[in-house]
Amino acid sequence: MNSADEFISQLAEHLSLPDIYQDLRELLDRHEMSIQKYVDVIEQDSMLRLRILRIANSRYFGFPRKAPNLYQAISLIGIMQLHDLVLNSLSMRAFSNIPQQIFCYKSFWEYCVKCGVAARSVAQLNQILTHNHYFTLGLLHEIGHAAMYAKAPELSLQAVEESDKQRCPVTKLERQYFGFDYTEVGTALMQQWQLPEIYQQVTAHHLEPDKGLAPYRQTLQIIQLAHHLCQNQDSEQDQLLIQRFRKMGAGWENLPENTASIIYKDIQTHTDNILSMLYPSGTHEMPIVTGYPE
Repeated sequence: MNSADEFISQLAEHLSLPDIYQDLRELLDRHEMSIQKYVDVIEQDSMLRLRILRIANSRYFGFPRKAPNLYQAISLIGIMQLHDLVLNSLSMRAFSNIPQQIFCYKSFWEYCVKCGVAARSVAQLNQILTHNHYFTLGLLHEIGHAAMYAKAPELSLQAVEESDKQRCPVTKLERQYFGFDYTEVGTALMQQWQLPEIYQQVTAHHLEPDKGLAPYRQTLQIIQLAHHLCQNQDSEQDQLLIQRFRKMGAGWENLPENTASIIYKDIQTHTDNILSMLYPSGTHEMPIVTGYPE
């Protein structure tokens, strides 16, 4: 067990996903095709039921018709997208009981939603049909930071502040302070939650896609680009990065020249509405920090 695993194991009691997620995964693992069985699982959680209905009827996720009830919502969304949408909401809920006198989780999740929007937009511009899946990957790729703020908020925020002052990656300072960084913590959390391998790859390698497994390389590159766009929003730097990706071929040539401006507009248009659909209600917040550097 490495130190990041030990760090997460000490949070296990506080950061477990609700049983309803495991019930859903059991249906998926059995390749259960009965929509009614998924309805029966989701109906156990009234707040989750309402969120799924709102998402199914949202303009952002682009479903072709309205769903008046949960059965039709799941039929419309599809089973695999249902998994992602449930995971989005329950991941936020897992942190909702953490004391927040020092750190503002709503600000953090707002940033994560922006990353999810950016990742989905990049995938959509790359003409990837499963682009909604990339919203979840973008949303969760920095979840290691959420865990670090839960257990050691003062030291974690100090790393963020010092990285700003020193103009160096926050991962470098986290390794100095903790012996590991947020990518390792995020990967350990994904393993604890027993999420599919793609989530572990994204949390571990979104900063350095070439270190990821070959089948996930393009996905990692998409999350890397989304991460960069949300970190910097520097039009000149972003344009240079986008040009580098466009030269890679293999689908990247579909990115338009104005990719950055398209994504900035998507973030501005959709973030507040999506956050309102996913964020746990009744969570007490204290404003504190809004920047989450690399």
